[in-house]
Amino acid sequence: MATIVDGKKRIPFLRGMLAHYLIEQGFAFQDAYGLAERVRRSLQKAKEVSAKDMADIVRTQIKKQFGDRTLGDGVFWEPRSQQLFVEDEQNRLFFSLEHLADSLTAIGLDHDLSHRIARLVQQEILSTDEQVVKRNEVFKYTQKVVKRECGADYAERYEAWYRFRNDTHHQPLIVLIGGASGVGKTSAGVALANHLKISRVVSTDAIRQIMRLMISPELMPALHASSYEAWKHIGAISPNQSSPVVQAFREQALRVCVGVRAMIERAIEENTSVIVDGVHVLPDLIDLKKFENKAIFVWINFYLEDEKQYAQRFKIRGQSAPQRSSHRYIENLNAILEIQRHILGVGETHHVPIVENTNFEETVQSVSQQIMDVLRKVYKS
Repeated sequence: MATIVDGKKRIPFLRGMLAHYLIEQGFAFQDAYGLAERVRRSLQKAKEVSAKDMADIVRTQIKKQFGDRTLGDGVFWEPRSQQLFVEDEQNRLFFSLEHLADSLTAIGLDHDLSHRIARLVQQEILSTDEQVVKRNEVFKYTQKVVKRECGADYAERYEAWYRFRNDTHHQPLIVLIGGASGVGKTSAGVALANHLKISRVVSTDAIRQIMRLMISPELMPALHASSYEAWKHIGAISPNQSSPVVQAFREQALRVCVGVRAMIERAIEENTSVIVDGVHVLPDLIDLKKFENKAIFVWINFYLEDEKQYAQRFKIRGQSAPQRSSHRYIENLNAILEIQRHILGVGETHHVPIVENTNFEETVQSVSQQIMDVLRKVYKS
């Protein structure tokens, strides 16, 4: 790690220190951290660097990527002239742009806008010459800026999210994400968990795998096949019902939903929020009446309309996870699409919102907004 030599002071170079300074100078979050990482790499072989050279290195990197963009004095290793603290009944902490921006990302704002609003909030507070501000005052400043910059809906979402996070007696938040194989349920679930600070994400594939270890293929053959190939292993097919693909899928989902209900029941008992994703998340097979008024439920179904895009998604998955061969999915694409139509049909009957997951970031933002809208209703009642 390089050391910055500024007169008699010797300060170790820290990427985060430079990134924070750049954000304060108006750089977007991703740009700031990307630039700070390039500076860090340029210093890998240096043991010491003078203050002047350090500022020049940063300016050179900025010029390469952003042209003649201004930087300020470039002395990112010195504390700013005014420090801002946030306190509540128990703690006094440094005001964190990243922490505030994270809370804004949770309500469905993109990274750049979240960090811009966080900087505006910081500037408004600093303009009052206050160095210590109460946590609820930060909330009020933030809500005001969000309303001004993004509108009343986002301001209400932020209020609902703030109240939920600070309500020590709130019910657990349980997000159920359904959709056919390959629509991106698990990736979105993990991203949402990071935004919402939910520590538990469960896939119905994991539940099914546990059940497979407990129940032999002879007793339940459909459970031991993939959702789109279960029809090849099922016994007699009822001629009065839907296609073999859907019948076998529903038989498998019926078994797996026993585990889903158990997972939900445990989350409620422990008052722990959870995200459950999977092809088996069907509202007509997961009876939540017994959990009424015990948790806050959010349902969502993902889908892909374009068959070519669907096939391309499987090819990409096969490249990143060789053990999940894309050929197997593509060969069964018609069955997967048939299951998708069934999931969307059941969801429509039960008023489950749908999101076409063609753009990952937009999907996560859209689902975040829907979750916040559910919380708005909870905290308005």
